[in-house]
Amino acid sequence: MNLSPLGPLMRRHLALRRSLGFILRNAEQALTEFDRYLGQHFPSAHTVTRTMVTGYLHTLTHHTPLTLRDKVIHLRQFCRFLFQLDPETYIPERDLVSPAHVTRQPHIYTEDETRALIRASLALPPSGALRPHTYATLLSLLWVSGIRIGEALKLNLEDFDVERSLLFIREGKFLKSRLVPLARSTTMGLMRYLARRAALGYDQGPAAPFFINERAKRCTHSTVCKTFLVLSRSLGIKTIQGRDPRLHDFRHAFATRYLDRVSREGKRPGAALPLLATYLGHVNIIHTQVYLHPSFSLLQTAGQRFLEYTRAGGGHEGS
Repeated sequence: MNLSPLGPLMRRHLALRRSLGFILRNAEQALTEFDRYLGQHFPSAHTVTRTMVTGYLHTLTHHTPLTLRDKVIHLRQFCRFLFQLDPETYIPERDLVSPAHVTRQPHIYTEDETRALIRASLALPPSGALRPHTYATLLSLLWVSGIRIGEALKLNLEDFDVERSLLFIREGKFLKSRLVPLARSTTMGLMRYLARRAALGYDQGPAAPFFINERAKRCTHSTVCKTFLVLSRSLGIKTIQGRDPRLHDFRHAFATRYLDRVSREGKRPGAALPLLATYLGHVNIIHTQVYLHPSFSLLQTAGQRFLEYTRAGGGHEGS
């Protein structure tokens, strides 16, 4: 791989920001790609110019506007760091790429779709192995708990408190750990999976991964996503934009069901948001609002309340 003379400075920039608590996986990927591009096309570059940045971005036209915008942000951060060492450094403008107008709409799974996905998981090969039950249990957990797929895959056996029906999420997004309470039925489902796991002779040590593959290793995000893609396509499940749904969309579905239930119980959804934010592991309630999508049931409830309000005279001035 041909890397550029600027590569060490990119890694120095990432190390500095990580020392402040940032994770920067996407930033590292973007800068690694940029370093590779410079190594191929500007092997002697010791500063960043506009030609280099625009040339790099032209190689990424297959990406969505949102992804391109994020890559520009990562380049801006690095160039601002480099500017302190070399004032000749070009700092990309924020509007260097087209605005990311088109955003991906999450898929709000229905209960029927989720049941079908779980049944399809149980039919995965090989028959009699743990794999079908791993995927069925994993999808069930995402549906009922709303935790992130990355958090589920990081679980160890010791993170499941059977007696108190709790999951311990270790350093989720934003490096925050939290406890996630489970319904008793969910706890029983996880216990059945663990019993099958133990019966097949897999490691029962407290630090052993909870969800494992056929090689007795922790399930990886890429393999789980690929398998889920096969399952969802076999059932013909598509988003409203005609795209393949994501595992992350289970989190959106969970938050939407919560909003729907709160409304049907006659409570104010806005007042319940801080509780939902804490449960989902958000540091700011604004992050939670992104997950709230009014369902048809919620709109019906809102419409019925408005009708009752107007019938009671609430729509007349002076009432």
